[in-house]
Amino acid sequence: MRRFSFLFIGLLFSTVLFAQKVVERAIVKSVTEITFPQNNNNAPGGDDDAPRPFGGGMESTNTVYYRGDFIKTFNQTDFGNNTVIIDKKNNKTITIMEAMGRKTGYYSTPEDEELMRKRMDSLRQAGGGANRQIQRREGEPEIVETEETRKIAGYNCKKTIIRTKANNGEVNETIVWYTPDLKMPAEYPQAGMSAPGGGRGFAASFGGGSRGGGIGIPALNKINGFVMGYEMSRPNGFSMKMEVKKIEVDPEIKDKVFEVPKGTELKPISEMQNMFGPGGPGFRGRQVIVVDGN
Repeated sequence: MRRFSFLFIGLLFSTVLFAQKVVERAIVKSVTEITFPQNNNNAPGGDDDAPRPFGGGMESTNTVYYRGDFIKTFNQTDFGNNTVIIDKKNNKTITIMEAMGRKTGYYSTPEDEELMRKRMDSLRQAGGGANRQIQRREGEPEIVETEETRKIAGYNCKKTIIRTKANNGEVNETIVWYTPDLKMPAEYPQAGMSAPGGGRGFAASFGGGSRGGGIGIPALNKINGFVMGYEMSRPNGFSMKMEVKKIEVDPEIKDKVFEVPKGTELKPISEMQNMFGPGGPGFRGRQVIVVDGN
């Protein structure tokens, strides 16, 4: 009887593991809502009286395409559209911003983006003034599983809480909903980079992203499943909520999806430093690649 019990438990455990599908091709659609702080003090040289960006909040509809060595994220808002194309094989990222009919793109490597992050950190610290306190995360994030469940986009999801502690002692919590039925390969970003700037690309280089996936959310890559939604709020008034609306598993995704739109101007991301340099906004010493066409 004991031998039969161990065999049954082993078979059950194997069935649970087998039930989790590793997805290497998918199309994920989601919606992200962001509320910004009451002031713009988080910007380089921020001022308490500076106007709130985008009138205090924004909503974006997001589509992420996963296929082998390529990942494409498309964010659509009332203020413009952003596209991030990651080519893992060539270790290259292209970020495209579209506004008022103009498409401008930047190409980068992880090394480029790391240099830009360090530069922006320095500018934030130098421009914050005596009243500015830079908060950094201390220690490893704590992941707390709960018994709460809900259904999102047709998938049964579990609720977990990620707790982080800042160097000022402040503890922040992020609620994450994930389905254990799906799992992305380890090198894929969790949450599909569904928040504008999450993961790699232009916004990530300016402090908006996190290599764990999503804006400023650590440890998502430690969750054993696919992130279907998250909710976070901070004492300064910032809040963000993302929820997946639809997932297509193993769809046909053509090469054209990952092509740079014709007419897009591509520049090296290093030129972005001119936007925040002593001379103010603008680009100098342009190195421009124009994709032929209209």
